[in-house]
Amino acid sequence: MSVKVYKITGHYKKGKQRIKFSKFVRALNPQDALENIYAIMGSKHHVKRTEIVLTEDSIREITDPNEITDQYVHTFTTDDNLKIPKKA
Repeated sequence: MSVKVYKITGHYKKGKQRIKFSKFVRALNPQDALENIYAIMGSKHHVKRTEIVLTEDSIREITDPNEITDQYVHTFTTDDNLKIPKKA
């Protein structure tokens, strides 16, 4: 299995506002990507799983690395010679 990049779009309600989001995640399959989104949105934005609204076409696999706008995901996807710094 290889790691793929997925773009997940959706929205959630915060008070009376409807806040749209679009995230790039690396995962083995769409289900893992969705679980990753739930974890990110829950920890960073305090949004419950039931408050996140996704449509049928909201999970899309990205095959062209130039479409990825997230700097970290793009770097891990395209750079083959990443050097991980050693802890002192």
